[in-house]
Amino acid sequence: MGIASRVVTKLGGVAVAGILLCTLPATAQGVRTPVSMSDLEDGRVKLGDRIRFTHLDIKPFKNGVLRSVMTTREGKRFERRFFRNDLATLENLYRGAGFMSVKIVRRLFELDEKGKLHIRIKIDSGPRWKVAAVDVEVEGQGTDYELARGRIRVAEGQHFRYADVLSDEREVMTFLNSRGYAHARVENQINYDAATHTADVLYRIDPGLRMYFGVVEIVGRAGADAEMKTDRSLVRDYLTFREGQRFNPAQLRSTRNNLAQTNLFRSVTVYMSKVASGDSVQPVQIQLQERKFIHLEADAFINNEQPGLSGNARHENWLGRGTRIGVDASLGRPIQGATFYLTESTILDLPLDFTVAAGVSDEWDSKEVTADPSDSLQFDQFARNHSFVRDMLEASELGLGDLFELGPEQFIASNQLSYDSVERLWTVEAILARRWESARRVRYETQLALTWEQSRNQPGRGGVITLNEQAELVPAAPDTSDDPLGDDPFGDDDPFGGDDPFGDEDPFADSGKMLQEGAGAVDYLDGEIPVTPEWRAILRDRAKTVNASIALQRDSRDNQIAPSRGSYLRASALYAVKVTGRSSQVVDGELEGRYYQPLGRHLVWAAAARWIQTASLQNSSAMPQAYWIELGGEGSVRGVKRSDIIAVDGGRTGLNVRSELRVRAAGFGGVMFWDRAGVWRELNKADWSSMRDGYGFGLRYDLGIPLRLDVGWSEDFARRKIYFSIGQAF
Repeated sequence: MGIASRVVTKLGGVAVAGILLCTLPATAQGVRTPVSMSDLEDGRVKLGDRIRFTHLDIKPFKNGVLRSVMTTREGKRFERRFFRNDLATLENLYRGAGFMSVKIVRRLFELDEKGKLHIRIKIDSGPRWKVAAVDVEVEGQGTDYELARGRIRVAEGQHFRYADVLSDEREVMTFLNSRGYAHARVENQINYDAATHTADVLYRIDPGLRMYFGVVEIVGRAGADAEMKTDRSLVRDYLTFREGQRFNPAQLRSTRNNLAQTNLFRSVTVYMSKVASGDSVQPVQIQLQERKFIHLEADAFINNEQPGLSGNARHENWLGRGTRIGVDASLGRPIQGATFYLTESTILDLPLDFTVAAGVSDEWDSKEVTADPSDSLQFDQFARNHSFVRDMLEASELGLGDLFELGPEQFIASNQLSYDSVERLWTVEAILARRWESARRVRYETQLALTWEQSRNQPGRGGVITLNEQAELVPAAPDTSDDPLGDDPFGDDDPFGGDDPFGDEDPFADSGKMLQEGAGAVDYLDGEIPVTPEWRAILRDRAKTVNASIALQRDSRDNQIAPSRGSYLRASALYAVKVTGRSSQVVDGELEGRYYQPLGRHLVWAAAARWIQTASLQNSSAMPQAYWIELGGEGSVRGVKRSDIIAVDGGRTGLNVRSELRVRAAGFGGVMFWDRAGVWRELNKADWSSMRDGYGFGLRYDLGIPLRLDVGWSEDFARRKIYFSIGQAF
């Protein structure tokens, strides 16, 4: 091959490579066809990717900011009318920053092979304008007028921003209103000079007359009942101004907020009528539309134990004084009973709610205690009905107590009694509560409570007490250390020739019969003790206590029944004094947190943790059973029997963690959950490995109210638990 041909070949290769490099981006992006906006039919095409921007001059905003003010977005259908509004919004955004000459010089529309639309916008911001001069015209003279003039911040030589001009208007107007000028007017006039890219700003201020509050009229809003059920004197208690005071619109706003926060009114409107020229008295009319004050609610729930029903009936405006009176009631296990309450808002003219409540309830749970041989009634039950204890007592009476390793008392004390119990609780409670909301819609609540409680815990009727024996039922090993004969002197020979010298008679038969007289037909050796009136009396725990508690709460959840974002934090502390029986002082603390994180449009991760700690400041064994910590079941670990996570003789430390992965689409939803909890009598015994787990899945359906169905299990799926209720689990 000649030199010339080799050169041509090399040049041809370079040319091909150049063509491939030039066409590579187009190949990667696919073929796109330019179209005009008039050719695009509304709602027929979707945007394929984000709108792209090109800037010919200054770029004051990032592309992300420009996209955020537009309604036309990636993945949405293209609408021409919305897009035209978006272009006007972009220009106003630039003009608001002082780029008064902004122009959108080009809009490029392209369709790809899949029929998706791609948009490019070219923007020429032009130079940023400046303020050439500022002038203020005020009608009248006086100190207030000069102070109003000093509220203007726009100055000569600054970059011109129309938003700053409007801000000055609002600032001057607010100042004059606060000084009593209810009908003040503030206007601006701007002269633009496109040749020099400057603007002259003129403010015209007319304060008008200084006004004073006149007659305050309270009426029902048009369309509402003419006769209001709410006492007008109660409404006047929420007013922050009085007739004859200097006019201040801030007091009108605070009055409207105060009335809205009572939850007595569906709407609150403050109306100011026009006054005659020269009149300085401003009448005020407050128009109120009342809510429905009678509320009836009911909630049915189903689990593996038995169905239940809970409900609430209340009146929100009893006697027209804003007093709330009602009753909460429930029927069925695990809790049933009723509580009556009365709440008075703004007690002593303070932003506090005062509630008095009284109620009685029965709660079913589980208990596990150590047998107590020092209790004469309990010892007598074992002596009568436990065959091994009878054997030990019989041997002891015959002087053969050394035949057993443990004495009767020690053996009884080594047993643990497990049973289902029912707690009857009477309460009388007084609560001071304050609720408020921050500017970011975060809700706060604090409570102080003083409670009198009377509790009674005892085994449920018709049940069985499970006996968990911790000691082996074996006799003591024979002691041959003092045997003078040492080994068996007879060896393998039987000196009686196989005959029994006692015949068929048992030499201990008579003594055994005497000890067994009066013994019942039940033998505790089988591991079960029937719940009899005697055992209900033996295991009954009574207490009367006075409790003082405080609770703090922060709630930023978007929905309290079915939240999808935000957090919830609650901390509480309690101090209780037992006033009957063996004295005891109890302290209790609880910390709970919940967090909700969206993972997309349809996916939410929810997590919760709860720590409980209680202790007796005197005798730990004297702590009433009402303060024992018990976990398991709905509200802590699904898949585990309710109150089945306990500690022998009462838990003092408890930890509960929960986690859910939730998915939702078109009113339907599903969850996968994992719960874990542990209860310990001693804090130093708490460890992660001894905690119990619950797993499961659930279905959700929003039928105006969110319905929930969960299936959970702990160790064996065959022993699964089913829960049906309203709202998310947490």
